[in-house]
Amino acid sequence: MTLLPGRSRAIVCGIALSAVAVLSVTSVTSVAQAEPGKPVRERILEINMTNTPDLKEGQPAVVINPKNPRNLVFTSTVFQPHPGLYPIGECFLAYSQDRGQTWTRVPWPLGDRPQCGEPNVAVDAKGTFYILNNQVGPDSTANQTNRVVVSRSLDGGRTWSGPVTTPLVLSGAPKLRVDTATGKVYAVGGLKWQYPSAVSVSADRGQTWGSPRLIPGPQPCVVVSPQAPPACGYPGRELAVHGGILVSASQESVVTLHVSRDDGQTWTDLPVTGGNGTPVPAGSGPLLPVPQQRGAADPIPWVSADPSQSGRFAVMVPRDGNLEVYVTKDAGKTWTGPAVIAAPDAQRPWMDFGPNGYLGVMWRTSAVDAFSVVSFDHGRSFSAPVKVNRETEPAAHAGPPGDRWSWIALDDNYAYVTWSDGRDNDLTELDAIFSRVPLSLYRKPGR
Repeated sequence: MTLLPGRSRAIVCGIALSAVAVLSVTSVTSVAQAEPGKPVRERILEINMTNTPDLKEGQPAVVINPKNPRNLVFTSTVFQPHPGLYPIGECFLAYSQDRGQTWTRVPWPLGDRPQCGEPNVAVDAKGTFYILNNQVGPDSTANQTNRVVVSRSLDGGRTWSGPVTTPLVLSGAPKLRVDTATGKVYAVGGLKWQYPSAVSVSADRGQTWGSPRLIPGPQPCVVVSPQAPPACGYPGRELAVHGGILVSASQESVVTLHVSRDDGQTWTDLPVTGGNGTPVPAGSGPLLPVPQQRGAADPIPWVSADPSQSGRFAVMVPRDGNLEVYVTKDAGKTWTGPAVIAAPDAQRPWMDFGPNGYLGVMWRTSAVDAFSVVSFDHGRSFSAPVKVNRETEPAAHAGPPGDRWSWIALDDNYAYVTWSDGRDNDLTELDAIFSRVPLSLYRKPGR
């Protein structure tokens, strides 16, 4: 099926998949017509990936095959319409072989549970894709013991193995990371139901998983369900890894980087400091997680590993209407920053390095508009913001469950940005959106 020019509407098959569905976009959305005597300037490509007005699709993520940058994999949640609190079955899963111009949807490997929650995706240096999700269902009792599971694809996202069960328990903030230097895969989930966050490591490309290791930091308790005791460790932890160096970050009065060189068995706590050596105060403002529907929910601070240099990590801290980025090149011993990104009304931000050390940051607003910036000097400075959607869209019923984060991924040519908005049902439900942005749009003339 072909998307309609102007709105980029994707036609997808039903949630209970019996066959793949092909999504495509016409070239009119991707390349601008050149004026006589001037070169063609590539435009931003924007696609509504899910386009199901009666369902909620949130927290989309996309990754790029480093062996074949034309090959992408995209995931998102698929939740009941408001006020439903549970996924309906499969998560959304699709792959592309032309840098996101067209997409093929494929079945999500559910395994022995009927529903998929909180999906995430990663890829290793060999081009093996991994997807992670919470097992959900068949009832609330089962959810207390359901696990985080991981599947993999060896053929660019076309087919997926049945899920492998990790020792991690269903979590409010599961994530997946791959060390592209060592090939190890790192899953983040619950040490207990929901919280606190722990990491489990696979050294054989996701086939077996090690014992969960608690990720350090504050352990505040929240009531997730009236039928369950308080869960301690809210809001969970982010994770980044490269070259065998595993890091997370947390905050109390100041921001702390937690560093492990033995896959989470032991940790060293180091203060995140500004370039002048002063400890960074805890983040502030509306991006601080709150345990309520529609509130901010992603763990902070955000962390990312630079795959172009071992020991270089970025930490992003919310500061009211700004995002502050601090960078270390020696795994937390010394720091530069902050690089300050003005991001008024930011919601669901994300930050990540590309393979050559470019650092991307994105956020959406409550309007909804989506913005992104790119650093070409490993996080010391950033471009002006680029708006990556054509039209301001309704917010619909944003927030958790099913809408905890957005995403950005970079290669040598593009920033791939994903978020959710209510463009197909402005009163209620979210759709998952994909945007491909040429890196040339972030560069200053002559840079």
